[in-house]
Amino acid sequence: MYHRRFLIKIVYIFTIGIILSCNISPIAPELAGTADLKVAIVLPRSADDGSWSQSGYEGLQLIAKELKAQVAYTDKMEVPPRKDFQQVFRQYAADGYDFIIGHGGQFQSALEAVAKEFPQTKFAMVGGYSGNNNNLGALGFRADEMGYIMGVVAALKTQTHKVGMIGGLRVADVVDVAKLFERGAKANDPNIQVFINWTNSWTDSEKASQAAEEMVRAGVDTILAYLNETNRAVFAVAAAAGARAIGYPKDQYHLAPDTIITSAIYRISNILLQGAILMRQGRWEGKQYRFGMQEGALDIAPFRGALTPAEEAIVNGVKQDILMGKIDLIQ
Repeated sequence: MYHRRFLIKIVYIFTIGIILSCNISPIAPELAGTADLKVAIVLPRSADDGSWSQSGYEGLQLIAKELKAQVAYTDKMEVPPRKDFQQVFRQYAADGYDFIIGHGGQFQSALEAVAKEFPQTKFAMVGGYSGNNNNLGALGFRADEMGYIMGVVAALKTQTHKVGMIGGLRVADVVDVAKLFERGAKANDPNIQVFINWTNSWTDSEKASQAAEEMVRAGVDTILAYLNETNRAVFAVAAAAGARAIGYPKDQYHLAPDTIITSAIYRISNILLQGAILMRQGRWEGKQYRFGMQEGALDIAPFRGALTPAEEAIVNGVKQDILMGKIDLIQ
């Protein structure tokens, strides 16, 4: 009997190892077939926007598949006529949804208000937020990892020694990315000039174009576009100027093959599933949960020849140093 149990344990560990190596979250046996679980997500823009909102929708579908959950979503919350944030969350809670997700920091105040009204319901915000230590927490990334690595990539690629990042809203996570982008670039080249510009919007393509044009006029030839779907506007300006760009949050090579060096990949589906698993296991503590490269939540898209083999080796070395804790990103 002892040998049989030992063999079962070894097989289980080996199986989990294979699952983790594929960046797939292992599903505990007690979570299989939980048809009673009801999960909803609220999206700022269209569920098929090809960027941020679509990634949230895909995460919801992964939860439905892996946890056999009943799911629902509301999209286009920030598309005129703008919907009442609180009312949408309140309705899902009243309808008995167990886990309700707001896909972005713009939903924080609404989630805080509704979470107080429904203390037995679990709520999550995707982004940087400390939570209420009860039923409202946050799912986020160790985005500083990608900020630093993309700074290194930009510094390796620039010929003008001027690189830049264009961000949307100055929320905490994105501000951290900007800081680490500059730090990563200067770690590779202490004399490099780093430009950071903000559009104060995730949806204004005109502001994105203007920000990119301003950088190009200043001599910036490598730009990290951190603007969700309005990245396209940055890519267009960069392509017209002969500059290069870095995408986010998916592999965006297909949008501008001759312009994009790589993309910072944020596996949002991964962290949404992890949140739902925590909730289903009764382990949701209403705090900030962060995931990074170690958990397979962050990665770098293929370079496809945009960097030389020697430059790729430098980037891979930086990635390994971060994973091993040799680079302190918290300063």
